[in-house]
Amino acid sequence: MPSPSPFPRIQASAIDGRALNTRYKQAQLHRLQSALLQNIDAIKAAIQTDSNHGAPEVQAEIVLALTEIRTHYLSLSLEKDLENEYRVANGQDNPDAARPAGSGIAYILPSTHTMFFGIIAAVSAAIVGGCCIVLELTRTTMALPPLLRQLLSEALDAETFAISEDRPDASFLEKVLVVAQTGVPSPAIPQSLQSPINSKTVAIVDRTADIKSAAHSLVTARFAFGGRSTYCPDIVLVHEFAMKAFVEAIIHHSSKYLSGADGVERENAAVSNPRRSSPGLSTLDAAYKDPSARVLVSGSGWAVVEVHDRQSVLLRRKEKVAEKVLILHPFTSLDDAIDLCAGSETLAATYAFATPASAKYLTQFIDAHVSFINHVPVDVLIGPAYPVNSAGRETRYSASSFQVPRPQFVTESSTAHLARAILDAPAGGSKASVKIWEEALRPLPPTGQKTGPRIGFFEKGILTGLGITLVSVLGVVGAVGYYGVVFLRRV
Repeated sequence: MPSPSPFPRIQASAIDGRALNTRYKQAQLHRLQSALLQNIDAIKAAIQTDSNHGAPEVQAEIVLALTEIRTHYLSLSLEKDLENEYRVANGQDNPDAARPAGSGIAYILPSTHTMFFGIIAAVSAAIVGGCCIVLELTRTTMALPPLLRQLLSEALDAETFAISEDRPDASFLEKVLVVAQTGVPSPAIPQSLQSPINSKTVAIVDRTADIKSAAHSLVTARFAFGGRSTYCPDIVLVHEFAMKAFVEAIIHHSSKYLSGADGVERENAAVSNPRRSSPGLSTLDAAYKDPSARVLVSGSGWAVVEVHDRQSVLLRRKEKVAEKVLILHPFTSLDDAIDLCAGSETLAATYAFATPASAKYLTQFIDAHVSFINHVPVDVLIGPAYPVNSAGRETRYSASSFQVPRPQFVTESSTAHLARAILDAPAGGSKASVKIWEEALRPLPPTGQKTGPRIGFFEKGILTGLGITLVSVLGVVGAVGYYGVVFLRRV
């Protein structure tokens, strides 16, 4: 006997298509924004309590979350949706037709890092994507989850939105779209939007880079929001000729960033020190014990470390750095930096600080889900990482990522026309079928590349060697002839 559905109302609404109507989506987003605005002070206090982030960081998280709602809302157009819906009825193709993924249900697993933004970004995108939503908020000691549990449950339609305090079994998760901002519950989940939470982020600072700008960007990326973002640089590779200037700039910006106007370290730096709360050996502890590492500057719960040995555990560790520890390591050339990155899995992100040509070379051969040239976009430090193989940028999740394409075609394609002309031709063929056959056998157009001397790599090496040998022989012959003439004149 099959087990009963854990969310019967949600599944019934998904079958009925209750969340597909554009006006319904607009109303849900209006209610969502209104509930958040009415309780904005309570939300700020809850985020501050859970994260201990500074007031500007809390405000930035809330601003970006509300911007996600606005951006998704403005993307809705009733006129455009009606036009697309009636294309087939009007005898037109509808190649953009789509349906909600996961049988119309999105199950959201939020991350604890900047949780408010992560939840609002996923919920607002799922609403525009036409999905019914189940949000997992387990019972914890955090202040934000119970607040959001109350606000979202009261604001959103109970027929299309539900809160789950316990993880449903695999039979339910296999049928829905799992939005995994944290670890995927099972590798057998067929449909998921997975953020690469365990993938590393590497920054590369070439000697051609703007050293001061790179140092400022990377210090902010490493130390902001407690150093727990997926896009915090785990390792910063610095060209050996630029290391001295870069270290000086890093020390300057790190002391300025982690200190107040009076030069005293911020209070929250000590409170959120991971060494005091996380079990096992912290990154900072490992840096002090590693003989190949040199702590350049440090404070309460933060440090800048230079590592020289490439076999160091600080460079080879698989887990991400979740502390305010900036790890530097020198490289000798662009190819050396590429080789250092090649040994790991696909990176979450690459930051390339170099001239455009060098940055192009680096990002072309380093496998990363996304690359940023000569800047670190601060907004990516907030919320979950972009889902794997997602190209979105304006919002963390695109509405289309919650949908699957279901195109509708009225007209026949050009290839179908060719096949039909041949299949419908009489036994002896027709002029049209013969013409199609001859066209298919016609050679491809020329590439347009000019013909030149066909000298390959090895041929160039042989000719170079012969040239060097010939020059040497001519030099010897010339010298012998010169001294021979001199000798004969003397005789």
